[in-house]
Amino acid sequence: MGRNRCLSLIKRKIVNAFTWINKILFFDENQEIYYGDSFRSYWEEYYGNDHRSFLSAMIVKLQAKRAFIDDGFRLDEFYLLGLENKKKEERDLYLSRIQKDKFLVSYYGTESREILDFLMDKYLFYTFQKDFFKRDAIYIKSPKDFRPFLSFCKRHHQVFAKPDKGSCGIGAKSFTIDDDEQAATVFEELVGSGEWIIEELIRQDPAISAFNSSSVNTVRFPSFKKNGHVECVFPCMRFGRAGSIIDNSTLGGLSIAIDGKTGELYPKAYDEKGDVYSEHPDSKISFRGFHVPQWDSLIELVKKAHLALPDNQVYVAFDLALSDRGWCVVEGNWGDWFLQQYPRKMGLKKEFVSLLFGDDNQ
Repeated sequence: MGRNRCLSLIKRKIVNAFTWINKILFFDENQEIYYGDSFRSYWEEYYGNDHRSFLSAMIVKLQAKRAFIDDGFRLDEFYLLGLENKKKEERDLYLSRIQKDKFLVSYYGTESREILDFLMDKYLFYTFQKDFFKRDAIYIKSPKDFRPFLSFCKRHHQVFAKPDKGSCGIGAKSFTIDDDEQAATVFEELVGSGEWIIEELIRQDPAISAFNSSSVNTVRFPSFKKNGHVECVFPCMRFGRAGSIIDNSTLGGLSIAIDGKTGELYPKAYDEKGDVYSEHPDSKISFRGFHVPQWDSLIELVKKAHLALPDNQVYVAFDLALSDRGWCVVEGNWGDWFLQQYPRKMGLKKEFVSLLFGDDNQ
């Protein structure tokens, strides 16, 4: 029996090895792996100007393909998280975007679609969070919404428009509207291209605005809710670049980890090209030693905001801004765990699983 088990184990390992070799050799580099982007396009973006030898490049490409096949790491994650230089057991400490989604679907089960749709619908989310938004907002989708839009613009001459079911800041626009004619022009532009949430512009606190005044710079704060208890963990901050109205790192912004207890920024920020900054590259303000203002108030707000959501919203990644009215919610989402790991330069898969499922499911 011992000999048979040994032979069976060897056979199984050989079969598994050939299976993976086959998957890697016949891996379609042109397949879409994220919102229209292919493995090949990511390779060109992150490794296209790399001057390593052909053999070295092929080894890295094989490693990246296996990381995607095994654990769903896109090539940008593979590059930015430094997985190329890590052994398999080290890579297993990290959580990919795809793995994160699989864990959430596993946890929520048949409610997954409903829970995700709730967070994707920005205006629906707003209706549950009005007290924490601390600003006015309306929803527009058709010509019949012009009168409410015009009334809104008379109350708030500067408005911020976001696609109602958009993400990553894509499509967001800012307008200054001084008269009815301008309002009509903006309304036609927006309604002609979809459904929108229109928000009163956030007046950012000077201490935060000093880093970059063209964007509202936000704190991303993941939150887990179980049995009326809320735990907020691994916050980070995002800063936009000069001239950009968006702080999102996928659109050129910077991300930097925050000490969850004190609100102090880590010394270095990172962009999604892999560049490192000890100061904001435009304002030249140093990150070292900066404490996010009113930190205890921010944590209190996140907990109250999460408790105000339906009970089935267990995991929410809140985006928050410090305005002239205090901390306010910008939006909530299924937040990728990437932002928690990348600026900290550490894998946090075990922590995510523990917070979602409990310690017994690590």
